[in-house]
Parts: sequence; C-alpha cells; structure tokens
Amino acid sequence: MLESDLENHQAQLSRFQLHGISVTEDVVSMERNLNNSIMALKNTLVSVNQVKTSITELETAGEDHIDDISSLEEVAQENRPKLEAEKQFVREAKTDLDHHRSSAEDTESKYSAVREQIDQLSEDAEALKEEQLKLEAERANHQRTLQILESKLKAHEDDVQAMSRDLAERAKELQEYVAKATEISPERQQATRSARSIDIEITRMKKTIEVHEENHGEQKQVVREYAKALALYREKTSQVRDLQRFIDQLDNIMSDRQDRYKIMRRSVSVRCKLYFNNFLIKMNCCGSMVFDHNNETLSISVRPPGREDEGVSDMRSLSGGERSFSTVCFMLSLWEITESPFRCLDEFDVYMDMHNRRISLDLLLELSERQHLRQFIFITPLNISNLPKTSLIKIHQLQDPETTEEDV
Repeated sequence: MLESDLENHQAQLSRFQLHGISVTEDVVSMERNLNNSIMALKNTLVSVNQVKTSITELETAGEDHIDDISSLEEVAQENRPKLEAEKQFVREAKTDLDHHRSSAEDTESKYSAVREQIDQLSEDAEALKEEQLKLEAERANHQRTLQILESKLKAHEDDVQAMSRDLAERAKELQEYVAKATEISPERQQATRSARSIDIEITRMKKTIEVHEENHGEQKQVVREYAKALALYREKTSQVRDLQRFIDQLDNIMSDRQDRYKIMRRSVSVRCKLYFNNFLIKMNCCGSMVFDHNNETLSISVRPPGREDEGVSDMRSLSGGERSFSTVCFMLSLWEITESPFRCLDEFDVYMDMHNRRISLDLLLELSERQHLRQFIFITPLNISNLPKTSLIKIHQLQDPETTEEDV
C-alpha cells in the first residue's frame, strides 16, 4: 500500500515538475517580452524628453522658432498614442507576469508539499525496507530450519520404510521357517532351551560352516562353480543331443543308402548273369554265376557244348581255350554293367582255337560298335589281319623283335 502511494506521489510530482517547467518557460517568455516593452517605453520616453528639451530650447530661443516648436508639438502629439499604447501593453504584460508568478508560486508550493510528502514516504519506505530485510532474513532462517527439519523427517521416514521392509522380510522368513519346521514336525515344539544357549549353538554351527568352507571353499564360490559346471553340462548335453540327432539322421541316410545299394547290387548281379549267359550262348554254352556278397566271392560255372549230360563245371575243369573264352564273356558282362569310358584287354585270345577266337573277336567288335562312344583297346600277339576295315577300327602293329643266334 505504501509503495503504491509513493508511486502515485512520484507520478504527481513528475506532472507538477513538467507543469512547473512549462510555467517557468512562460514566465521567462513574459519577462523577455516585458523587458522588450520596457526598453521600447524607455526609448519612447527618451524621445519625448528629447522633444520636450527641444521645445524648451526653442521657447528660450525666441519667437523665430515658433514654427519649429509647433512641428515638434505635432510630433509629440503623434507619439502620445503610441506612448499610451506602449504603457497599456506594459501594464498588461505586468498583469500577465504577476498572474504567471502567482501560478508559479502555487506550483512551487504544491511541489514543495509533494516533495515533503515524498521525502516522508521515502523515510517511511527506508524504515519499511529495513523491516522487510529483517523479516526476509528471519524467513530465510526459518526456511533453512524448515529444510533441515524436512530432510530429517525424510530420513526418519526412510528409516521407517526400511524398518518396515525389514520387518516384512523378517516376517516372511519367519513364515518360511515355520513352514519348514511344520514339514519336519507338524506340532509346534515348545522351546526348553534359553535364547543364550541357542545363540551359542548357532555360533558353534557357524564356526563349523566356516571350517567346512575353508576346507571345501566358500559356499558362494561352490555355488558359482556348480552353476558354471551345470551350465557347461547342459551345453554339452545339448551338443551331444544335437550330435545324436545328426548321427541318427546319418544312420537313417546310411540305412537308406545301404538298402538302395543292396537293390542296385542285386540288380547289377542279375544283369551280369544275364549278359554272361547271353555271351555264352554265342558258343552254344551255358553257365552260371554265383555272387556271395557276404563272403565277397564269385563262383563261375560253365558247361561246354557236347557235355550236356555232365552238367556245369567250374573254370578249372575247362580247357585253356574254353577258359579264355569264358573269361572274355565274363569281361564283356562286366563292361556291360559298368560305365567306364575306356576298355582295355590284353592277350584275350591266347590258348583259343580259331573257332573260339573268331567268336570272341566278333563279340568284341559287336560290343565296340554298339558302344561307339567308348574306347576299346585290345592287345594280342596273334595275327589280326582278318579284321574288317572300318573307320572305327585302327590297328597299330608293332615290328617283330630282332632275333640273334644267341636268342635262338
């Protein structure tokens, strides 16, 4: 409230100051005009006095100058209205000056009164400011005290909450202990020992635990090692399980491949038997092949022509030519069931008579024509000039070795 009054008085003082400045400027202007009028009046009076002096001088000078006096009087008469007008203007200027001086005095008095009020209010404001500073200092002290008390209150509340949580945990532990004790003994046992003896027993058991931890490691370390070992065990178990699944898959794949291989092996065996019999028929022979895959053996039996009553016999009972022809038939059977791009046979017609050799060559040529995309290489020490001349057959004949008397 005091500050608002002080502001109002200051605003009013500012207005009075502005009005006083304006009045002062008006007074200065009026004084300037008055001084100008006074100077003009003085000049006029000087002129009048000069005229009067001239008149007096002329009167004393004689009658000869009466005309000059008359002219001067006329001039004086003409200047009188101007003089009166100037006097009237001076009087009005003095009146305005007095009015403005009165206004200035009133403004000055009001300004002095307002200035006194402002000074009084300033003194009161200074006193109030000092009181305000004291109150603010007291408020700051109270604020600091309040903050200290609030921090202490918060600390106490935190302690209370911590104690409450600890109490809840203790209550929960008590319930767990009671539940465990109930599992051991459904009926609650009345304690016959004192708390001191129980504490002594607990201390003794703690020492026993410490001794055990010194010998076997701390419980936390043991738990960590156990957890690490358990994690490693689970990881290895998972890896073993994955490997076992992979092995099972491989076993299934291998079993499937074994089954397919057995089927293919049986099919190849049957094809080989059929081709072997087919080639033997070319010489009016018959025979059989027995594949023992378990023992990994092969038995070949051939019955030459003219021995139908004797039955089949093994290769050892055949003549050299028959055995060679049977071998050629066996080789041709193997070529029919294999996919090799090169076929090579050395001295295939040794120990054969001309008939068997002719049949063997025909079979070989027939097979080479049928499988013209493969290359056949036949090596023989006998004459092969009777072979047909075709673009598919190329004969490379080596020169006979030179013989000497010593060789003979």
